[in-house]
Amino acid sequence: RTGVQASQREVPFLGAIPMKLSERIAQSLLLAANGNSQTSSVVAAVLWPDKDELWRAALPQLAPYLPALLVLGTYGQAQNTGPAIWLKCAVAGALPEIDLAGQVPVIYTPGVSRGDLRAIEDCPRELQPLAELQYRGAFWSQANAKDWSLNAFLTSKNGGLGLDVAQDRATQDALVRALQAGVLLERTVAELQGRQINAAWLDSLQAPNPTRDILACLYC
Repeated sequence: RTGVQASQREVPFLGAIPMKLSERIAQSLLLAANGNSQTSSVVAAVLWPDKDELWRAALPQLAPYLPALLVLGTYGQAQNTGPAIWLKCAVAGALPEIDLAGQVPVIYTPGVSRGDLRAIEDCPRELQPLAELQYRGAFWSQANAKDWSLNAFLTSKNGGLGLDVAQDRATQDALVRALQAGVLLERTVAELQGRQINAAWLDSLQAPNPTRDILACLYC
């Protein structure tokens, strides 16, 4: 698989190959570029707020499908990370080291919520360059304007996957563990449909399986 070519009109993904959860999340992020009703001009960027930094652990798995991913943080050219003013310059095409190849950039903002950016008068000065982008861009967030959490994306029937996820604390904690371990986003969407996602199943994804491992070695 190669990086996804994002456009304002379509987001091509993978044909008949079963789609991984990581790919489906990336697709949703790219499709957010089509959702800004405030302007008829091309969306400048998709803002991905994440107050609780729940998605940070998923970046390595999502990045291959988000070739124009930029991250708010300490400057690091190799990781496409930098402060808000650097990100704004990158979106404007003013940084020769950042080539967006004509794609709509996705800006991940760990520790920053949509509300933080919406309240411009109270927005910290260091975030104000990003706050301005909301008028030329679009947020990746729920219909109720809340940030997407993993649980919300999996369960929502309005923009999410509409899956059956148990809402007990054990399952919610297991979701975080499975995300951080990198095992959940590798599952296909088809595998997640038609089953209840609960703590026992999520933890089984990380559990050692001696029989499986022995069989895998025999057929290497």
